[in-house]
Amino acid sequence: MPALSRSRSVESEQERGRILRARHPGWEPERLTAARHALGWSRATLARKVRAIRPVDVPFSPPIASEQTIMRHERGWAYPGEDWQSAYAHVMATSRVDLGFCTRETERPTIVTRHTLPSGPPGAHDEWVRQLWTTSGLSNAWEEVTAIDRRQFTALTGVTLIGAAHEWLVADPARIAAALSGRRADASVIVDLTTTMDALRRLDDKLGGQAVNGMILEQLQLVVRVLRNASYTQTDGQALHGIAAELARMAAWTAQDSGQHGTAQRLYLVGLRAAHEADNPGIAANILRCMAVQACGQADPRTGIDLLRSARAGSRGRLTTTENAILAGQLAVAHGRAGDREAARAAADEAQRHIGEAAPDDAPPYAYFVTPEVIFYLNGVSMIFGGDSAAAIPLVQSAIDNADPNMPRDLLEFQASLSVAHARTGDPDAALRLAHQAIDATPLTASAMIADSFTEVYREIKATGHPGASNLADHLHTITGAADL
Repeated sequence: MPALSRSRSVESEQERGRILRARHPGWEPERLTAARHALGWSRATLARKVRAIRPVDVPFSPPIASEQTIMRHERGWAYPGEDWQSAYAHVMATSRVDLGFCTRETERPTIVTRHTLPSGPPGAHDEWVRQLWTTSGLSNAWEEVTAIDRRQFTALTGVTLIGAAHEWLVADPARIAAALSGRRADASVIVDLTTTMDALRRLDDKLGGQAVNGMILEQLQLVVRVLRNASYTQTDGQALHGIAAELARMAAWTAQDSGQHGTAQRLYLVGLRAAHEADNPGIAANILRCMAVQACGQADPRTGIDLLRSARAGSRGRLTTTENAILAGQLAVAHGRAGDREAARAAADEAQRHIGEAAPDDAPPYAYFVTPEVIFYLNGVSMIFGGDSAAAIPLVQSAIDNADPNMPRDLLEFQASLSVAHARTGDPDAALRLAHQAIDATPLTASAMIADSFTEVYREIKATGHPGASNLADHLHTITGAADL
C-alpha cells in the first residue's frame, strides 16, 4: 500500500476510534494491552487462546479471533462486543472492568450454560418443559399444541423459559426413528411443504397474526401427520422436523400477535425441541429470539437477555452474519429496556458491524426481514429505552424512509416507535401527528402487537399532559378495538 494511502487509512481508523470512545465513555482500550503484556502474551497467543474456547463450556459464543482484530481492539479502532469482552475476560481470568471495557460490572442475570440450570420454585410448568425433552415428549407435545380448539395456556415464568433454553444447549440429538409405515416422504414432498410454509410466512406481514394463525396451525398439523405416518430417510426426517419447527415458531408468533401469550410460549418451546431434532441451530436461535421479543414485550427484559445469550451460545458458531446481526440488534433492545446503556451500545455496534458484512444471499428464508433498515430501527429503539430518544429519531426515521412497501407491519412498528421518541423528547404534537397518520394510512387491525405499540404511544403522550391524547385513544378504539388504554 502506498505511504499516503496507508496514512489516510490510519487517520480514518483514529477518527473512528474517537467516535467510538465518545459513545463508550468508560472504555479504556490501553488496559487490554496492559493486561496482555502482564501475562507475557503476544497477540498471536491471545488469539489462539480465544479460538481454543469450547462453546459448550461458556455462556457466550466464542468469537473467531485474529491478531488483526485484537490489534484494532487494543488501539481503540473497534469496540469489542459482548462475546469478545466475555472471551477476553475468560482466557485472561480477569474482569471486564480490569480490561477497561466498563467502569463497573453491570448486574448480570443467571446465565445458561451446560453446567447450570437457573434456580426457582418447581412447578407443573417446569415438569412440562422437562417432559418435552424426553424420548416421547415431542410427539406428545405436538398432540397438545396443534389442536385447533385448544385451551388457553397460562404464561410461563422466566425461570421456566430459561430452563427450556438450557435443555436445548445440553440435550444430545436424538436419532430419527426407524422408517415408519406408510407413504415415503421424499425430497419432492419436502419442497411442496417448504413452498407452502414460505407463502404463509409472508402473509403475516400483510394481514396480521390473527388472520393467519389458523392456516399456519392447519399446515403444522399436516406436517406432524407426515412425520408420524410416512417413511423417510434420516436426512429427510431432519428436514421435516425443521419445517415443523419453523411452522411452530410461526404459529407461536401469530398466537402472540393474537394476544395468546401462554399458547405462544408452548408453541415456541415445542418448536425449539423440533429444531433440535432437525439439528438446525439457526431455526432454534430464531425461536429463542422470538421468545426474547415476547419477554421484553411483557416487561421482562432480563429473561429476554438470557434467551438471546442462549441463542448465541447454542448456535456453536453456525449462524450467518445476517442471523448474528438480528440477534445482536435484539440484544441491544433488551439491554436498553433493562436500563443498561453501555451494554446496549456494544450490542448495537455489533449488530451494525454484522449487517455491514452480510452478503445479499446470506439470510436464510426465516430471516428474510433482516435488512440494514431493520438494524437501524432496533438500534434506535435501544436508544429510546436507554434514555437517548433524541439520538434515536434519525435512525428510526431512516428506517421509515427506506421501509419495504411490501412490509406494512414493519412500517407501522417503525412509526409507532418514532412517535414514542418524539413524545419522550418533549414534542407530543409531532408524536400525535405521526400516530394518526400511521393508523389511517396503513391499518393492520388483526395484530395485537401493533395495537400494543400504538397503545404505548398513547400512554407516552398522555404522560406529557397533552389534551390530544384522548382523541388518539378514540382513534385506536375505532381502528384496532384496543380496550386496554
